[in-house]
Parts: sequence; structure tokens; C-alpha cells
Amino acid sequence: MRLKLEELNTIDELKKEIRNSKDGKYQLRVITIMMAKRGVKSKEIQEELMISPNTYYKWIHKYNSGGLKALKAIRIKGRAEGNPKYENKIFKEVFESLDKMEEYWSIPKMQKLVKKLHNVDVPYETMRMRVKRARYSYKSNRPSPYKGNEEKKASFKKKALKR
Repeated sequence: MRLKLEELNTIDELKKEIRNSKDGKYQLRVITIMMAKRGVKSKEIQEELMISPNTYYKWIHKYNSGGLKALKAIRIKGRAEGNPKYENKIFKEVFESLDKMEEYWSIPKMQKLVKKLHNVDVPYETMRMRVKRARYSYKSNRPSPYKGNEEKKASFKKKALKR
């Protein structure tokens, strides 16, 4: 089902809004609307901006019902101290490194790779969520089979989930 985007602002107005705002979360919402206006498919927007389908559709509905004001009014509740922030490039580099590996991998192995490459400790659940958002499959932290089929192992390795 494709949502119809209301013609409330031009792309130039959206670009100006992004430049004038200092709120990164709001900028991300406006970028989402701008990409949708340009005709980028919703799945591509979600993958590139690393947002969930629910978040994407919620932002589109908010924009359609109240324009930029409604997007700006979205407040995200969370921990009082806030969640730790991680740069997206860290995870993209990890996935690129994993694509080159010829062995099984797991969330703990990815955590070690992030630590090695960027000296950043990423919690297990955060890494698991990023892997899921990037539509990768992953193996739990258990040993590989003793007499496993090498061809099947290779085909399992880091396949993007088909949806």
C-alpha cells in the first residue's frame, strides 16, 4: 500500500527547513518527507535512513495531517539520561567487513569487531537491533556443527533477509 503524500511544501522549502533547524531528529523526519516527495521508494528510504516501517508511516501520516509543525511536535520519550548515540558509519563499516569474511559470525563477534575498529562498546541488544534493521540474518553465539556442509555454511553466511 502506497501512501499519498500531501503537497504541503516544495522540495526547496524542505531543504531550507533542514538547513535552518538544529534538531537532528527533526531534520531526519524532514529528510524522510523530502525523499518521499522525490519519489524514492519507502523501503529504500527506510534502509538508507535506518528507520522502521512503523516510524516511516507514522511520520508520513503526521506530515499529511499537520505539515512541518506536526513533524516538529513529535517528542520521543525515553531514558532521562538519553540513549547512547552511535554513528551509522560504524555499523556500515562492520557490515562491509562481515561481507568479506568467510566464516560464521554472531552478535558478540560483531561487538568485538566494532571495539577493534572504533574502540566503542556497543551493547548486545543495540547490535542485534542494528543487524535486524539492516536486514541481515545472524547466528546466535553457539559453535558451528562438527561435520557441517561447507556449501550450506557458505550460503548461510550474511544473507540479507528476503522480504
